[in-house]
Amino acid sequence: MEYKRQRVQFGWLDLKERKNGPEVWVLRYRQTLADGSKRMPSLIVGSIEEYPTESRARTASMSLLLSINQEKPDGVRVPFGAVIERYLAQELPERNSTASRYRSWLKNYIKPKWAEFSLDQIKPLAVEDWLKRLSLAPKSKSHLKNLMRVLFNAMRWELIPYQLNPMSLVRVKDGSKRKREPKALSAEEFRQMLEHISEPFRTMCIVAMCMGLRVSEVLGLIARHPAAGGREPPNRAFPCSGCWTTVAGPVADSTVRAPRG
Repeated sequence: MEYKRQRVQFGWLDLKERKNGPEVWVLRYRQTLADGSKRMPSLIVGSIEEYPTESRARTASMSLLLSINQEKPDGVRVPFGAVIERYLAQELPERNSTASRYRSWLKNYIKPKWAEFSLDQIKPLAVEDWLKRLSLAPKSKSHLKNLMRVLFNAMRWELIPYQLNPMSLVRVKDGSKRKREPKALSAEEFRQMLEHISEPFRTMCIVAMCMGLRVSEVLGLIARHPAAGGREPPNRAFPCSGCWTTVAGPVADSTVRAPRG
């Protein structure tokens, strides 16, 4: 049987009106069915409020095109913005606190700089130089570098040849060091601080200090108290960024026993 090379779909964008709400960008493309007939499916990219220009909508649509062209021929340019959109749609961590932080890094730093570059144009030295110029703490720069490394795992999607992840060559000076050492309070300093804090926050500080709890864990204790009212939160969950999230790991999930007496 003769093998017919599959055609790469680039599609085209249209604005579609809706009965309620703003117009939406729609990605249309041609598809050949098994019986040889043709059809033109469409996929919604987003509203015109999300993507005011066709250029932005085109970048966002690339994640959809990557899925359409699963068996694409080699040599098709894949912009980094498409990889970011696919990561947001399919690979973003489930924990709300982690996902929120990753979205912030992508929106404010990585997308503005690298979205229009193709994968093969992003070189380790260029990324290293970009990180040096950012007005961020070394540890924050290290987080950005690690997120770039995760995005370059697009090799698993076969968007680029299997190779050493280029972001592993990027160096961040003092990436594991704090910019400022945290202040450790003595017992007397803690007592003096409590004199300026009103209830219920005073009690929250005492509980956190005596039991070594995070802020979210203290809030979880309050939400579970009968006097707090409202619906019972999920078991073993704590409030974070406006919603309930699970604990980070086995250490955080361990039971904290209050001393008697």
